[in-house]
Amino acid sequence: MPRASIPPEPVRPALLVSIHDVSPLTLSHSRRMVALMQELGVPLRALTVLVIARHEDGAALDEDPATCRWLHELADAGACLSLHGFSHRMTGAAMNPWQWLWARAFARGQGELYLSDAVDCERRLDAARATLRRAGLEGVTHGFVPPAWLLSPAAAAVVGGAGFAFHEGLSGIRVGRSLRARRLIGFGSLSAVESGLTAAHAWLQSHRRAADTRLALHPADLDRATSLAAIGRTVRHLLPRTQPLNYLEFIGASRAAT
Repeated sequence: MPRASIPPEPVRPALLVSIHDVSPLTLSHSRRMVALMQELGVPLRALTVLVIARHEDGAALDEDPATCRWLHELADAGACLSLHGFSHRMTGAAMNPWQWLWARAFARGQGELYLSDAVDCERRLDAARATLRRAGLEGVTHGFVPPAWLLSPAAAAVVGGAGFAFHEGLSGIRVGRSLRARRLIGFGSLSAVESGLTAAHAWLQSHRRAADTRLALHPADLDRATSLAAIGRTVRHLLPRTQPLNYLEFIGASRAAT
């Protein structure tokens, strides 16, 4: 009698945890956020760490050995490092009310490339990559996530041709013409109201049918009790139904499946 075949284990959707705004200015909080993810069951190799080259035009990554050592340790452990802008500070003036809403109400002046033209974007990317090179991190930094996920059309064209393995926007992770992992959960921690609203959004999104989900965390989230509790609830709820992967792993797995 033939032996019954064992059906393959179903592939779970991905949980894509990113730690934003990592720089010498946020080193202590960034370390704590990574430690929290490990405590909750997300391994180091499944994290995507977004690195700012010269945060607020003052904290140069290549001039801070402690931050560089830690980032090398994360990369050696399998984490995916991604560039997160040169300064994370937006320049330029919004030209219409719609731009103003995104630039000031949503991004709060942090959408570095939202109002950039091609020349400005290329200059910032070149300066950021030079900083990574001096820090010895250029070879282990794979993707690009613009501050606040915002790019002007001109900046989007420059980033798309800059040779990154991927770049991310509000609507998903872009690999060539493909857009993946459209679901995004993030937390706002600048006020109690914002924290409460984003915690409620996280609860609703995490209780939907399981899908590839980006979970975006910021060092400032640790300072707001509502956000911190919501992060814990969200990760504990999603982990049994998803597979933690960093962005580079996710892209490789997605390509293998197609």
